[in-house]
Amino acid sequence: MIQFAKPDITSAEILKVESTLKSGWLTGGPKVAAFAMEVANQSGADHAVCYDSCTAAMEMSLRALGIGPGDEIITTPYTYSATAEVIRNVGAKIVFCDLKPGTFEMDYGKLPGLITERTKAVMPVDYGGVPCRYADLFQAISSKASLYHPSTPLQKSIGRVAVVADAAHSFGASYEGYSVGGVADFTCFSFHVLKPITTGGEGGAVVWRDFDNIDNDMLERRLALLGDHGQTGKNISGIHGREWEYDIALFGYNHIMTDVDAAAGLGQLDRMKELYSAREALTKLYYLNLPGSVEAALQHFGKDYTSSMHLFPIRIPGAGENERNRVFASLLDDGIACNVHYKPLPMFTAYIREGFDIQDYPAAYDTYKNLITLPYHTHMTVDDVELICAAVERAVKAL
Repeated sequence: MIQFAKPDITSAEILKVESTLKSGWLTGGPKVAAFAMEVANQSGADHAVCYDSCTAAMEMSLRALGIGPGDEIITTPYTYSATAEVIRNVGAKIVFCDLKPGTFEMDYGKLPGLITERTKAVMPVDYGGVPCRYADLFQAISSKASLYHPSTPLQKSIGRVAVVADAAHSFGASYEGYSVGGVADFTCFSFHVLKPITTGGEGGAVVWRDFDNIDNDMLERRLALLGDHGQTGKNISGIHGREWEYDIALFGYNHIMTDVDAAAGLGQLDRMKELYSAREALTKLYYLNLPGSVEAALQHFGKDYTSSMHLFPIRIPGAGENERNRVFASLLDDGIACNVHYKPLPMFTAYIREGFDIQDYPAAYDTYKNLITLPYHTHMTVDDVELICAAVERAVKAL
């Protein structure tokens, strides 16, 4: 069986984790601080706060912005549920903007028509590792500047509808010469076990560049407190000589990253160039070997961007869901584990109950109906890629 995804863990990560375990400081300690600093540096940001997931990073960002009941946030229906569920978690209204046909990102021509006086943020998704067209996104937002009414100092500092990027797929990518973390107002990364850079299991972070007229160090502290019960002066293990006394400065949540996870992440960052070079070679192999009966659905190499190369989706031209599913089943029979990224959110029960209907998002459905995501990880060989592409050709030919 060729696995769909597999983490690339070596002695570099294992030794760092082992050292952390032996130190006795396993959570909320120096490894988390060191990892946050490296994440900020690697992503072109001034600040970073680490959490146990990208989901937490997105939700804490919305809470730091002061977004809540009565507000609206626009996002794409073509994403994992986490992007939209954090909107609901803070009490805001989910507003979906359909995809631009033939792409994986929102139709920015339609976006201005969805912005109202209640809109406080837009949440784009860097699908598969490729940054979205941020320039087009900001232009669409600016066209409705007169409708923006900030209600918090941070919203006032931003001066327009905020952009909170779901960059779960795109750590290490760049857009128009800028690292992805330096483009949106808040950029949220995932270090899940199947991402190109992992903290060993779960993990996430939010990064940002300094906002004007805001105490950014205080903002960093607030975001950290939001993820750790709002607790100050925390004595993690009792062995480091801290006073026992602490305060609950605000009502928060339990989303801290552990030092064990951060240690694994530091090991991965040390190997980042090696890991991304391997993914680049794999990507080129796929482009070279894909049969003419399918299309590469995502271009990882562009003139004005670089990709983190997280997913390799293909399209089967002219196919519908049933034909796609037959190809999927054929590949599985051949020992090739694939996936589909994504089934649009309005097709799921929870979203249907909220009143969403996939018929209102035809471009998202058209993108989904004939798409398959192929195996894509650094343990794959030339033989694996050739076998997969030959199996795809056979399966499509049999339709």
